[in-house]
Amino acid sequence: MAFFCIHCRSEIDSNYKACPFCGEPITDFLRRYLETPIDDKYKILARLGVGGMGEVYKVLHLHLNAIRVIKLMRSTIANEAGAHERFLREARMATRIQHPNVATLFDFSTLDDGSRYMVWEYIEGINLHEMIESRGPLSPRYAARIAIQTLQGLDAIHRAGIVHRDVSPENLMIARDAEGEERVKIIDLGIAKQWGEEGDNKTKTGMFVGKWKYCSPEHLGMLPQGQRIDGRADLYSFGIVLYEMVAGIPPFQADTPHGYLMMHASERPRALLDVNPSVTASPELEAIIFRALEKDRNKRFATARDFARAIEQIADSLDDKPGEPAPLPAAIEVTEEPTRVIDSAAPTVATTPSAETVQTVGVAPPSPAGFPFQRWAVIVSIVIVTIAGAVMLLRKPAPVVSPAPKGVVARPVVTPPTAHLGINAYPWAEVRSIRNVTSGKEVGLSAPLVTPAPLDLAPGKYEITFSNPAFRKPITKTIELRAGDEQVVLAEFAKAESAALPRFEGSWR
Repeated sequence: MAFFCIHCRSEIDSNYKACPFCGEPITDFLRRYLETPIDDKYKILARLGVGGMGEVYKVLHLHLNAIRVIKLMRSTIANEAGAHERFLREARMATRIQHPNVATLFDFSTLDDGSRYMVWEYIEGINLHEMIESRGPLSPRYAARIAIQTLQGLDAIHRAGIVHRDVSPENLMIARDAEGEERVKIIDLGIAKQWGEEGDNKTKTGMFVGKWKYCSPEHLGMLPQGQRIDGRADLYSFGIVLYEMVAGIPPFQADTPHGYLMMHASERPRALLDVNPSVTASPELEAIIFRALEKDRNKRFATARDFARAIEQIADSLDDKPGEPAPLPAAIEVTEEPTRVIDSAAPTVATTPSAETVQTVGVAPPSPAGFPFQRWAVIVSIVIVTIAGAVMLLRKPAPVVSPAPKGVVARPVVTPPTAHLGINAYPWAEVRSIRNVTSGKEVGLSAPLVTPAPLDLAPGKYEITFSNPAFRKPITKTIELRAGDEQVVLAEFAKAESAALPRFEGSWR
């Protein structure tokens, strides 16, 4: 039976690790269930993303003719000791929540091969990150409307005894209800955890789960001895989201986990007007945001409901005009950052997919005075990325023979020896420059090179700079070529097995 890529629909060999035409990863689960309905009732329509727990698919319930989302637990996680109990606990927790601002869990089950999955509501719309990215800052009044709905959803989650732990713009969907009214939906409870739960060491204090940009001080272990994370951690995270909605950029920007750790520990956010002079937010709204961002959780709002009420009281007085786009951040979120080239002599920092569970170890920065903290933690890990497949190298050209005048014995004029280089990138890239390190000269390109691309070069050492508009930082790779070499250079902007995948007719992580 023919096998077609779930993304570009090209016919390919099902044994490939990734589609050779578009780079879409091909997993064992996809090979088995792309043409065969899951549990004989869920037909896969598209893959929507990859989270900390596993793959996420848009599916059709064949009996109900209804669109759903299936969240699959990774097989490596499913086989861990205690994974089944954790899966059932998470699913049961989610079924407690029935609220219009929280995604609904319809079903959960285990497949014959031991894989476990949950069936969630499919939400047609965009997430808040996409909205801010496309529109820029939101008007204070519109941001307040989104905030109130989000906090009402968080209140329902907290009253069910659950801390979301990953409140971020990517996990806030903006959809429309049956009457056409905009509605916020909180998604991805995959790392949620019951308050005071002691049995699961995977998410105890000292383990950071979520995104560094939006994490609370409590996420990083800054709690008095014997205390545990509660719903106020989510309120801090949402305070950052609300700040970003109004200003266009988040209050804290760093390019390392340690940088974020220090900012969340002791740095106060800058005034909105200092960050973006065009912001039209009132001092009252700014005061509410800053209260949510207090380092000491006892100084924040006690509940999501209190936070929402504070915004409701000033909502009608807020300006309906958004500010202009803020200056681009100097750094990007390390948990969303593409693969970076890191000097081998320097400390390495892992870049992880959002919602991945990250264990923190060891390094302790100074604690703010008067606030007893448990051990501090900083992630130190090495990301090794393997992308299946390689660029096909073209044959080296034959020697060039110059025509000789009549009466003159023709001598073959052979071009200087060259090396043949296959240039590739995942997911793709444009080659911005190629520089000979020895001579310092740029290699002239007759036309822009877009990967994959073959190129013949004289022997030598070269720096090749790649760029992709979806990633803020270019990547520079260095390669040394000898005469007759046939080599491949690969710039990895993302891991194929965990990169954010294209969204189809909606958004879901």
